[in-house]
Amino acid sequence: MLTKIEVTRNYINGEWREAETGETMESVNPATAEIIGESQKSGLEDIKLAIKDAKSAFGKSDWRSNSSRRSDALMQWAYNLKEKREEIARILTLENGKPIKESRIELDACIDTLKYFAGMARSIFGRSINLSSTSYGIIDKEPIGVVGIISPWNWPAMLMIREIAPALAAGNAVVLKPASRTPLVSIAIVKLIEKIDDFPPGIVNIVTGPGKVIGDEMTTNPDVNAISFTGDTTTGKNLMKKAAEKVKKLALELGGKSPNILFADANLNKAIPTVAKSAFITAGQMCFAGSRVIVHESIHQEVVLGLRKEAEKLKIGNGLNESTDMGPVISEEQLNKVLEYCEIGRQDAKLVIGGNRLIGGELDKGFYIEPTIFDYVPMESRIAQEEIFGPVLAVQVFRDEEEAISLANGTIFGLAAGVWTKDVNRAMRIAKKVEAGTVWINTYNKNYPQTEFGGYKESGIGRTRGIEGLLEYTETKHINIEIEE
Repeated sequence: MLTKIEVTRNYINGEWREAETGETMESVNPATAEIIGESQKSGLEDIKLAIKDAKSAFGKSDWRSNSSRRSDALMQWAYNLKEKREEIARILTLENGKPIKESRIELDACIDTLKYFAGMARSIFGRSINLSSTSYGIIDKEPIGVVGIISPWNWPAMLMIREIAPALAAGNAVVLKPASRTPLVSIAIVKLIEKIDDFPPGIVNIVTGPGKVIGDEMTTNPDVNAISFTGDTTTGKNLMKKAAEKVKKLALELGGKSPNILFADANLNKAIPTVAKSAFITAGQMCFAGSRVIVHESIHQEVVLGLRKEAEKLKIGNGLNESTDMGPVISEEQLNKVLEYCEIGRQDAKLVIGGNRLIGGELDKGFYIEPTIFDYVPMESRIAQEEIFGPVLAVQVFRDEEEAISLANGTIFGLAAGVWTKDVNRAMRIAKKVEAGTVWINTYNKNYPQTEFGGYKESGIGRTRGIEGLLEYTETKHINIEIEE
């Protein structure tokens, strides 16, 4: 555990400041229920100041026009994060509960993302069009202005960096609002820019506090030109309603109920452990967790038995232990929510394994739940339809391709999917018919900064990562020139 309770501050206009409210919030280790630090419980004055200073920095500095400066700044941030990787990984595990080996993976993804967008900062191209013998059109890509970024607690480092890196690469100023359950790791990462001279004061700001206050002000304040939100679908819908008043640009990555579709010819030696990992990573608290398995009837029993064995092998405990495979869920509130879904599963389906809170020894103090599998889950069951955000896997059976596609598309979500088959023609047929922003074939959870990610249906709007993720943070302007012959 931490040797002392750290009290972090907001970072506004290049200075660390206490909240005008004089209040703080506690960060709790979900593995032990111990307080590990405090952050500012900011109010309206704090977020308004951050927005004001971000707007000023965007207007007065050369950040928006100097792509070399932006590239150098992001690359140096990546190097600084690499140097502090182990220290910050520990903070991430303490605050979120995930295994330390998973925290390292998350930070490696942050480093890679910063490096990628450091390069992309120099590659924001428009185009020109010869409209007539005397008229030319220039299509220019310009930064939006001030971008408000609201990040979640499940992958708090990566899902913050995934948005801040392209927003900054495109030339914007940013105001960050980290999740109230995991502000310490976000602040630790932002601290790494302090001595990077290429970051003008006010271009990066972070304000901690309740979403009802901070997030609402970012969404409705006219000086914030765009909002990026990663989180649950209900909150995303509320943000859309509030942002509509200002016709504000939004990028939303929301919930998921992602299926892995296993055909009879799937390589089960690879598929079963990969599918199990996709369901139980971060204790199932992933927007694109493979929380449903849609399996052909001919291999159904073999797959369920294999998944059960994978669940039984998982070592569950404190994430600081190198051997831990799955940590706790984030809070007692989340634990109780997951257990309620398990009760629904017991009524609607067949319990294969799990479904209970884990207790005994060190587990008594934390928010641990068994990896859980339900079989023969009806499509209308809430455990097939709703995002549980816990280590609960729902198994469904299909007979032919048409039924598999119907089951896969049978929810309001469309974030990701996996298809497992040796038949490349079948794989591509299914991939094109599944309503999801990402479809993995014979693999799962492979994400790269250079490939776009986002959802269909109620899983969100817009895309992160890749070229389209960069262009989400730009405006398109047509400049017309007429010359005299």
